[in-house]
Amino acid sequence: MKKLFIFLLLFTAENLYAQEAATPDDLRSLGISVDTIGRYIFADTAFIRSSPDTRKTATDTLYAGDNIQVIAITDNMLTIRGLKGPWLKINYIRDSIAHIGYIWAGMVSCQPLRRGDTKFVYGIERKKDSTWYNDFKQKVTQSRFVVKLKTVKQRQIISQASFSVFNDESANFSYGKVMSGMGLTGVQHVIALNFTGDACSIPSNYYYFAFTADSMLVKFPERTELSEAGISYHNENFIFPNEKNGKPDMILWVMTNEDFTDKKDKNGKYIHIITEKQEKQYSWNYENKQVSVK
Repeated sequence: MKKLFIFLLLFTAENLYAQEAATPDDLRSLGISVDTIGRYIFADTAFIRSSPDTRKTATDTLYAGDNIQVIAITDNMLTIRGLKGPWLKINYIRDSIAHIGYIWAGMVSCQPLRRGDTKFVYGIERKKDSTWYNDFKQKVTQSRFVVKLKTVKQRQIISQASFSVFNDESANFSYGKVMSGMGLTGVQHVIALNFTGDACSIPSNYYYFAFTADSMLVKFPERTELSEAGISYHNENFIFPNEKNGKPDMILWVMTNEDFTDKKDKNGKYIHIITEKQEKQYSWNYENKQVSVK
């Protein structure tokens, strides 16, 4: 069973990741549907148009972190920085007056996140592809999205950081949350961003950042979860200093692989057994703004 899990994990990494998702919309991670939904402006500067066309004169200018409501998705598509996505119809408030206009989806954020007057604005910055030859001398092209996270206060970008995710089914959805400093010295908040899919064998990848007392963003280690429909489960988890078994300025990474048995517990759920467990400790140094393996 363990060998089967490892094979599935490697297959996912080398084959699924090398394929582009079925949808032509590269901005699907934004999670924008036809329903009215609140978002931030993701671009540093965004021109609002009177219709979904870059040839139209801009009617207004919005900035990173500005609040908007998406009220419709148009059929007009546009490709910029390798990203293909639709124009959106939006409304927003400026000087207590409601306005309506159009904006390309690549200028809009994923799930809006904030704590107090600080907004954590993240979105898809661009697409990048890389090509290499695998062990079988086969040419493999891997497509990724570059994701950028910005912290914004009063319409000013105060810090930003980037990372990349695979352009495949694991980027079909994205969610985020802002946590406390989790007991780490000099950390105001820990931000966790998740990119995932909606099917078995599709990994959920979590990307962590520290927002420090001096308003910097520091990238933390990543973690992954992967479930193979009733067969096996791969889980990685973090234990922070303010959690049970936590240690001062340490982040404990715990990985377990589990197999499901054909036996059920009293609640009718299948019983699983741990087949492998690993642990790793990361040390946080606030002065150097670094996380290192201990």
